[in-house]
Amino acid sequence: MTRAGTAITTKVEAPTGNLVPIDLFRAGAAEKIAFIKKGVPARTAKYLIRGFNLDQKVMLDALSLKTATINRKATKNQVLSADESERVIGLAELLGQVEAMVEESGNPEGFDARTWLANWLRRPVPALGGAKPLEYLDTMKGQMLVSKLLQQMQTGAFA
Repeated sequence: MTRAGTAITTKVEAPTGNLVPIDLFRAGAAEKIAFIKKGVPARTAKYLIRGFNLDQKVMLDALSLKTATINRKATKNQVLSADESERVIGLAELLGQVEAMVEESGNPEGFDARTWLANWLRRPVPALGGAKPLEYLDTMKGQMLVSKLLQQMQTGAFA
């Protein structure tokens, strides 16, 4: 899956070819489940995480992934477990959600969704009782909560 002609497109290597976070966000549940079961290549996870311009260990810890495991699997060109893959896919979906929000608002030209999301994830959010969204990325329920907050921001609801 690829998208052309937009400044916010971010390609991520995947077992099924090029995968773009915004397309992953818009994909159906069956497609996402199949991708998770197949496993995200560890190199893809590292590539995705590196793009957030945060310390790799900070992001891996936030996703409850072990640095040594990811590095070992990347070196051996292996895929992550379904559980690990699901959390990485969730992070990619959040990025795709931000890209979609900006695209729907009209002019995505020059907007860096990855940098914006990385900054927002590190800031305390009143709707989380002052916690940072980054602290919720280690579970799927937490990622769903972060996604809901992004939706509320888009609609203008208090988040």
